[in-house]
Amino acid sequence: MRSWLICRRKERKQVLVLGIDTATLVCGVALVTPQRLLAEYTLQVRKTHSERLLPMVAAMLRDAGLTPEDLGGVAVAAGPGSFTGVRIGVATARALGQALGLPLVAVSTLEALAAQSPHFSGLVSPILDARRQQVYNAVFRVPAEGPVRLGEERAMPLPELLAELKEYGEPVLFTGDAVPVYRELITEAFGPQACFLPLEAGLSRAASVARLGLTRLVAGGGVPFRDLLPQYVRRSEAETKSQAGCREGGCSPGTDL
Repeated sequence: MRSWLICRRKERKQVLVLGIDTATLVCGVALVTPQRLLAEYTLQVRKTHSERLLPMVAAMLRDAGLTPEDLGGVAVAAGPGSFTGVRIGVATARALGQALGLPLVAVSTLEALAAQSPHFSGLVSPILDARRQQVYNAVFRVPAEGPVRLGEERAMPLPELLAELKEYGEPVLFTGDAVPVYRELITEAFGPQACFLPLEAGLSRAASVARLGLTRLVAGGGVPFRDLLPQYVRRSEAETKSQAGCREGGCSPGTDL
């Protein structure tokens, strides 16, 4: 995979990576090279990502004076996040990978959020609204070379997360779409040790996804379209109900869970 990318770089004089992020309410696409961010389009509206995503990609490539054949790879926010949103992003990346013969990279939504806050001296704790009174979370330190995750990605009740973070005894930067929902509770628990970004800076960004993906693609970390999978932290509600139905004898033989 790496030699393939190096060959492509010699032909095109740059590695050009498309980033896709539909894991939250934000629908974003971006184009990056090792030297710069070429373009980034972001929408945060209550429209189906499946209706917006491919037209956004086409418009961005057109405005940048590029074509799909100029791409060297695709990076996608593969979760955690909205089950529907994650599936849309991954399915689109797979389709592009298959049609254009491109390597693909699955990027953690939480890691991409953490990467947007380099050099923070304490902990960075992205939180995404997981509903059911839970948040998707992982805890990071973010030195100049990139995010370092301190534990597993998980879905957990916010009070449990706050209790865990208080044990570190240091400032925590909270980012992600659950911050506006729970900011008051976080501030009550942490006081001045709770840090927050401006609202716009805490949104998921396709540019962050693309940059992390580019680094891995250049290092040989891409996969073919068949191997790109969503990265769910927990089962969807539909899957949970289906599994419960099977336990009660409601599944027919061969039911795929």
